[in-house]
Amino acid sequence: MMDQKINSEERTGEGEMSKRRIVQENYCLHPGKRLRPVQQRQKSLYLVVDDWERGFTIRKIDADDNLETSTDLDLEPSVLRLRAPVPGHGMDFTALGSNIFIASKRHPGTFVYDTETEGVAIGPNLSDSMMPGVHIFLATPNMQLYALKNNILEREHSFEVMSTVGSNNPHMSTPTMDWSWKSVPSPLPFADNERVTAYALHPDGSTIFMTAGSRSKFRTFSFNATQSEWRCHGEWVLPFEGQAYFDSELDAWVGLHKDGYICSCQVPSCSSTGTTQPDWKMVKEKLFCKDRRSTATLTYMGDTKFCIVESVLREGLELQDARGVRDGFMLHITIFGLKYNREGELQTTIDRTTKSYQLSKHLSFSPVAFWM
Repeated sequence: MMDQKINSEERTGEGEMSKRRIVQENYCLHPGKRLRPVQQRQKSLYLVVDDWERGFTIRKIDADDNLETSTDLDLEPSVLRLRAPVPGHGMDFTALGSNIFIASKRHPGTFVYDTETEGVAIGPNLSDSMMPGVHIFLATPNMQLYALKNNILEREHSFEVMSTVGSNNPHMSTPTMDWSWKSVPSPLPFADNERVTAYALHPDGSTIFMTAGSRSKFRTFSFNATQSEWRCHGEWVLPFEGQAYFDSELDAWVGLHKDGYICSCQVPSCSSTGTTQPDWKMVKEKLFCKDRRSTATLTYMGDTKFCIVESVLREGLELQDARGVRDGFMLHITIFGLKYNREGELQTTIDRTTKSYQLSKHLSFSPVAFWM
């Protein structure tokens, strides 16, 4: 009798656990049920610096930490140390989903660091036509990575795309086996002595805008990745330098403007042609230095939130004397928000914070961060 009661209780317990399991599984499918929500992975800033003589370090920065203090960079956790394939030469780092794609400027080998698994994989080699060169990388939401070799010194340009092969889910694919490069069939619309000064992904997710030119003549083009077609939009320039990012709240691209300012630019129509530059606005206050002693890069953190990573040569030192010195540079990480005021002017929000570190640099490399 006692055994029957125990067996009955065990079956009841199993039944209750089974019911709870079903409810939890249903909650994953129907988030409206009143249970504890499935927690999303908390994002962090992944900072890439050339802080050792043989290569690069990727460090994980807590953006919610107190950013008002000066700190030793070595105290921030290092998630990856990467030895440069060619000593003394830089590398390119770019975001691709939750991955950081890494390529050398003088070696075809590539690496992929997965921030979710903290694993490193070998990526597909760059083609011979992409070597050597200064590369511009831009990823689309469907996990395609476009690469432009923009080598005006050698008057060589090349445009290729990396995508998955034989995988229905690009986010679950294996970089070593499933990713590959192919040339973009449409020829580049600008001359081999013209350099790309600004670029951005259109909010449609498949059109890339870029400004290119030389001396006093610059034009803005767009590339439709779906149709593999180029279009010239006129002899005007995008007002930012390097890559800009679209923010839906501002309904504009946001990028770094020359002389240390932040600007927003209205997104032009993909079908427009003409000579009129889109409307753009600039924050009145300087947020970074812009001279031969400093470099700056911009990171988009979503919801009108941005991060500037700035490397500044220490006062009293010349560049050749500062390389390899432990405190030869200062690294400033500034996180800020943007909004339009009642007059329609672009301004920063009041929650701006800055964190500073002493930095040892060994290469001609601009530190960059990724929000993942």
